[in-house]
Amino acid sequence: MMHRSPAEVSTWPWSDIVRLLAYSELEREEFDRRVQNPQHSAASPTRAHASGPTTNTTVYRFGPRPAPKR
Repeated sequence: MMHRSPAEVSTWPWSDIVRLLAYSELEREEFDRRVQNPQHSAASPTRAHASGPTTNTTVYRFGPRPAPKR
C-alpha cells in the first residue's frame, strides 16, 4: 500500500487490503523478534521456551463497504 494514493487503495477489494495488513503485521512481529533476540538462534531452542509460550493474535474486522458519497 506504500506509494499508492488513498483513492487507488480505496478501490481495492477489502479481502486484499486485509490480507496485506495481516502479512505486514506478521513481518513486523518477525522483525521485532529478530531485533529483540539477536543472540538466540535455532541452535538454542530450549532457552526460548524457558519462560513459556507467548502468542499475539491480530484480528482485523471489517463490515460491508460503505456507500460512496455523492
